[in-house]
Amino acid sequence: MKYKKVVTSFLSHNNRILLLRRSEKVGTHRGQWSGVSGYLENEHEQPLTRAVTEIREELGLSAEQIRLVRIGEILRAFDEGTDTVWIINPFLFESTTMTVELDWENVEYRWVYPADLGSYDTVPRLRETLDRVRYDPQTESMSQAEIIRKVNEMAEDRFHGAAYLGRRTVQLLAEAVRVSDAANTDDLFFQSLFVASRLRKAHPAMANVWNLTGRILHHIDRHRSGATVTGLKLFIQELSTKVLKELEEDSEDASRNSVQVVPHHGFVLTHSYSSSVLRSLELAFKGGRVFEVYATESHPGMEGKELAKELIALGIPVTLIADSAVSTVIRKATLILVGADSVLKDGSLVHKTGTRDIAAAAERYGIPLYSSCETTKFSVEDFLGKRPEIPATLFDLTPAEFISGYITEEGQLPPAQVDSEIRELQKDIYP
Repeated sequence: MKYKKVVTSFLSHNNRILLLRRSEKVGTHRGQWSGVSGYLENEHEQPLTRAVTEIREELGLSAEQIRLVRIGEILRAFDEGTDTVWIINPFLFESTTMTVELDWENVEYRWVYPADLGSYDTVPRLRETLDRVRYDPQTESMSQAEIIRKVNEMAEDRFHGAAYLGRRTVQLLAEAVRVSDAANTDDLFFQSLFVASRLRKAHPAMANVWNLTGRILHHIDRHRSGATVTGLKLFIQELSTKVLKELEEDSEDASRNSVQVVPHHGFVLTHSYSSSVLRSLELAFKGGRVFEVYATESHPGMEGKELAKELIALGIPVTLIADSAVSTVIRKATLILVGADSVLKDGSLVHKTGTRDIAAAAERYGIPLYSSCETTKFSVEDFLGKRPEIPATLFDLTPAEFISGYITEEGQLPPAQVDSEIRELQKDIYP
């Protein structure tokens, strides 16, 4: 897969934007409509400089005829036809004129209202690119203040795992839609995009937060045209309820599928707290499997202590060990079973700090290590070329070669199959 950095500029005049129809001489997306686009020629070139250059070359407009209005957040768009991720730097300029002189790259131009963009055959993700510059992403409406306070609280949550935070993400985004004071569906979408952006920044290492916000935004975007605010709000509330139900079902299915790797007799070593792992062990124990669990304390949050308490309550034999004691007990382990905070496109695992060392030791002794997780934790963000931020004090990265497999709601997947799963996931996710 290729990753290509480009700029896309929109020119506005009297509330209209300029669309250009690409000629048959260009390399990609011939005949489709676009903004003013161009490749960054090297790593050192500034996107704004390239944007102004492209406007001069493609439209014949000088720097004095345009005024920069806004620089948008980078958008990453996957084009399945060319197997390319376009890393798009969006810009919005105001033009002093509606008359332009096209070069060879385009054969036609039109000034259109943004609401009419859907009636044009555009290059991939053009509307999403325009969304990045149509509004001020720092603007917070009065109706969002309480939601943002709750998002900030969520950002400080260092105890709950990815599954809980994923559900909380859906709940907060649904609440933001419900209390929105938006006058129209575009405003409702932009307010939702604002909250989703804050949610994504709250826990950047957790792929499900990114994916779930993207899934809901995808549906708001698809249904906003022609809908009423009331109708769109009702649709999103129903969708959120459906998504929460699916998350519960997927978690249960992943746990049930994970039972197959739990030994009938032996020792299971686990690290940190995972609701999926807990449920897997519960089901295996109730199904008659006889095993003992070593649970690490899992510094610095000590989540392993909570897991050990819940295992004891279920009657499962468990020994709570210090993280430093792993090296002395790992040779007794029959299986390493952990959860996941994110799974990257190459099959590597983002999980609680210390997981990598455990995995490396398991590899030396030939002990299988499985991660029990739902596919919503597979990182679309990483697939699109943006490595998630991984706070070193909380998480580490375990290479794919140390992972025996991921056990999801779909069954057991080898690390090499993660990429193809994400390709399907990203189709319904707003980037």
